[in-house]
Amino acid sequence: MSISNTQSISGLLGSNVNSQAAASSSAASSTASAFDINSFMKMFLTQLQCQDPTNPLQSYELAAQLAQFSTVEQLTQANSTLGNIQGYQSAVNNADMASLVGKEVTATQSTVDVKSGAADTLNYQLGAASNVTVSITDSNNNVVYSENRGAQDAGNYNIAWNGKGTDGNTVPDGTYTYTVSAANASGTTTTVPTTIQGQVYSLSLDAAGPYYTLSGPDGTRVSASNIVQVGTAGS
Repeated sequence: MSISNTQSISGLLGSNVNSQAAASSSAASSTASAFDINSFMKMFLTQLQCQDPTNPLQSYELAAQLAQFSTVEQLTQANSTLGNIQGYQSAVNNADMASLVGKEVTATQSTVDVKSGAADTLNYQLGAASNVTVSITDSNNNVVYSENRGAQDAGNYNIAWNGKGTDGNTVPDGTYTYTVSAANASGTTTTVPTTIQGQVYSLSLDAAGPYYTLSGPDGTRVSASNIVQVGTAGS
């Protein structure tokens, strides 16, 4: 083999520590999972066969290449192990979330779905207020139901909405937004955090994130991350 050909192959494979480090770094980031011992030995032996006889690889260079391959191999094994751990942890998390099916839960939520005139229980928590107002609007921001609850002490309260508008007629099926406003003695009004309560009917796992459906297949959907309280059915 001519020296010019030897130099060409040497330039491709890397005949010094720096070029080998760059090649190994590239391999680690792009093809580490496909780079096994057979691939390495084939490249390594080819490099030895094609090295420039006037400038052969030094022992420390060979040791450096072996060490680099060992590092890549260990990283590949570590990635595989972490992947297995992640898969196991996901399975455990999914099982934990599925255990809530059939339980009564409370979740932070400001929307409620109405199906056939039925709606899940609405809740809110507030400090002492001189006047509390509940308002429920449709998807077009039209008020379909409102209620003045007067003065209330600090505590948790339910809104047993029956799915009917202020006019007494059942509202169309759909998603509605409810807000609770509380005014203090000085007249300052604030919006109170709201929640929804219902029995978990099912758990869904998809790209949008896990969510629960409450009170039947067409019930209100709540994100799993919004669950703040869990109890037994009927509690």
